[in-house]
Amino acid sequence: MQNEYQILSHLQENEQTTQRCISSSTGLSLGAVNLLLKKMVRKGLIKVEKLNTRTVRYILTPQGMQEKARLTYRYIKQSYKQLLKINLALETLLANHQNEQPVLLFGPQDEICEILSQHLKSLKIPYTTNTDFNSFTEHKGNNNVLVITWREEEEEALSLNSRTVNIMKML
Repeated sequence: MQNEYQILSHLQENEQTTQRCISSSTGLSLGAVNLLLKKMVRKGLIKVEKLNTRTVRYILTPQGMQEKARLTYRYIKQSYKQLLKINLALETLLANHQNEQPVLLFGPQDEICEILSQHLKSLKIPYTTNTDFNSFTEHKGNNNVLVITWREEEEEALSLNSRTVNIMKML
């Protein structure tokens, strides 16, 4: 489903394209692109127009545009559900947390960090963020600090603190 969406998006943006170009922009193998294009032609999502003996053009059909919109809607819906799950997990975690104890978000400055930061702000809970293992030494062994992470790499490295929680494992 994700791969079909990527190909449909690429075709919508690039009318003159090649399978190699699709492969390069989507990160799919050339063979996978070939198979998916054939599948989408059979489903009626795209049409193939021969321009000459070596060149073809892929045209997104109205059914293909409708499928792309359906996949987009499904993706947004799944993303929103995941966002709600993360917020609920954070609230559950904070239910046992005393407000005077510091909260540390430890991990890369990515989408999950942004979701957690925004929700902590909305709950008016002070927090800090950190991505540097070397500067974490000041928190080692300090069980008053609630350390929230979202990747296993950080969780394993920070295991010295008994209050380190991987929020993604709570989902």
